[in-house]
Amino acid sequence: MSHACKNLSGQEKNKGQSTMHPKSIMSWIGRVTLVHFATYFVFGIIFFNFLGYASLYSMPDVAIFMRPTTDPLVMAGSLFQLIRGPIIALALYPFREVFINSKRGWALLWGLLLALMIVAPAGASPGSIEGLVYTKIPLWFHIIALPEVILQTLAFSWLTITWERHAKNKK
Repeated sequence: MSHACKNLSGQEKNKGQSTMHPKSIMSWIGRVTLVHFATYFVFGIIFFNFLGYASLYSMPDVAIFMRPTTDPLVMAGSLFQLIRGPIIALALYPFREVFINSKRGWALLWGLLLALMIVAPAGASPGSIEGLVYTKIPLWFHIIALPEVILQTLAFSWLTITWERHAKNKK
């Protein structure tokens, strides 16, 4: 009788190796949250300065949708990623083996994030299909908002999968 079973990615593993182990889950949540927070913060700072968010967000067409950069919630925006990070981690956890065991797993993760978090999220955010349909934000703002989130999710995907593979190989 074989002691192997298949996980979501079709890879065999020993029945004794539980992927739902609390330590495994907490490690995953920690790594994903840290990478999400770091990439969000770094790309936010880069694009804040590069695009001049202070003046951009004060433009009449944008100010009706975006808070000014001096708003306390905006200034604390990166801290809210410590809430989003674990939510993202928990949503991805059941599928992490697919990303880790695929040759270009980071690209699969990036494609998933592009589709679900940028192009077709449930909310009407800048750069999304819903944002184009339901907001009065000018097209130029939708376009100018995309590079930050595209590059942030690319960095997040690559760093997360690279770190997770490294952690897995150390075991």
